[in-house]
Formats: sequence, structure tokens, C-alpha cells
Amino acid sequence: MAYESEAIRRKAPGDSSGRLFGVLAWCALLIGPALAWLVVFALTPESQCGDWSLRCTGKAIMYSAASWLFGSLLGITALFRGERRSLAVPALVLNMIPLLGLLAAYMVLADRA
Repeated sequence: MAYESEAIRRKAPGDSSGRLFGVLAWCALLIGPALAWLVVFALTPESQCGDWSLRCTGKAIMYSAASWLFGSLLGITALFRGERRSLAVPALVLNMIPLLGLLAAYMVLADRA
């Protein structure tokens, strides 16, 4: 009986049904920052954030960071669900690189202050 349940849990190598969270992680990496900058600079009124001020640029960077954080969480979820590693691991790593860069920039700026 235990052998049958193992066979049910295993997926065929060519199975394409287990890619949802990995694909969503890639979308968060590629589309999320573009949407963040579009929302901040193109879709908000000129009186709020129509220029390249420091406040508006910071808002767009924070929205991008939220997208990368969400993409990292989606990549981790894809790994825990047993989705294809060739899809989930690069998405996870590429979502974490800009987050680590932002953390390093914050630490440099905090050290100077």
C-alpha cells in the first residue's frame, strides 16, 4: 500500500503541471519592477508623482523591492512544493540578488549617517 502512495506522489519527468509558483516567481522578477515604475511615474497624477523627485523614485524602488521579495517567497514555495528546480532556483536567486543589493546600499548609507 505504501508503494502505491509513493507512485501517486511522484510525477513523470515530462510533467508540466508543477510549474505555477516558479512561473509566478519569474513574473515577479521580470514584470513586477516594470509595473512598479509604471504605476509610480505614468499612472499617478503630476501633482503626486509625475516627476523624478527623490520621494517618487524611492517609492518606485520600494515597490520593486516588494515585487522581488514576493518573487523570492514564490521561489521558496516552488521549491517546497517540489516543482522543477531548473525553473524555481534561478528565479529565487535572481529575485534575491537585487534585495541583497538594496540591503548593502542601506547598510552603507546607515554607516555614513
